[in-house]
Amino acid sequence: MKREKVEIGWYAVRPSLVYLVLFITIRAILYRVLESVLLSSNADMAFFYEAFSGTADLIILGISCAGAVVPVLSEGRREVMIARARSENAWIAKRRDAGVLLASLPPGTICLSALLNILLSNGNAAAYSDAASAALAAAVYGILSPFTEELVFRGIMYHRLRRGFSPIEAALISSLLFGFAHGNFLQGIYASIMGIVFGLAYELTRRFEVPFLLHCTCNLAILAAGRAGWGEVLRSPMWIIFFALGAAAVFVVWGKRLYETKFRI
Repeated sequence: MKREKVEIGWYAVRPSLVYLVLFITIRAILYRVLESVLLSSNADMAFFYEAFSGTADLIILGISCAGAVVPVLSEGRREVMIARARSENAWIAKRRDAGVLLASLPPGTICLSALLNILLSNGNAAAYSDAASAALAAAVYGILSPFTEELVFRGIMYHRLRRGFSPIEAALISSLLFGFAHGNFLQGIYASIMGIVFGLAYELTRRFEVPFLLHCTCNLAILAAGRAGWGEVLRSPMWIIFFALGAAAVFVVWGKRLYETKFRI
């Protein structure tokens, strides 16, 4: 049994390692090309980083995400379709209050995301001053990045881990690697906690669009807060309490429903 779990674990983790290696490689190459070819002098370099570094970062991130996911795209699609085919037997499909539970997930998840961002980053978020960079950030951080990350870490990794591990074990393993992929300790904590929520949402619905849309919503909410300059306001005790209570209310309701059905994680 232990050997079987090791084999399943490697089978599940391998695509994410391919994705991460390619992502890091593509990103490093693009930055190297940018600095060595496009920026030929120190003056050009200084001007560029003052005026266009944010936009360049977004473009490089988008290209890196898109390029890195290509080799595992077919595997991801196959795993997502397998899970979708079994969605009729998902936990949520048996609930009469499925609509209410699903509708409560986005606000509860946004509250948790906002609370963690405030506690782990002092409520600061990148602010894109012009409409073009804000739209680009929404496309990259709000759609492309969530799609590639959810496909790799939930669509493939979590779904494969469930063939040999319990839901909570699969969620923990996939979320820890998801946090590690962010390359920063505080962001890693945030991503790991949110990854558990995304993983269990996938477990309970078996619909890829659920964790994907939750991920999109959280990222877009953070971007919107940064764009609106709400960082200082949201750090107030009133908002911290509001987000904490909002997240707790939603997840307590979900926990109660899971307990009633003797769902074991």
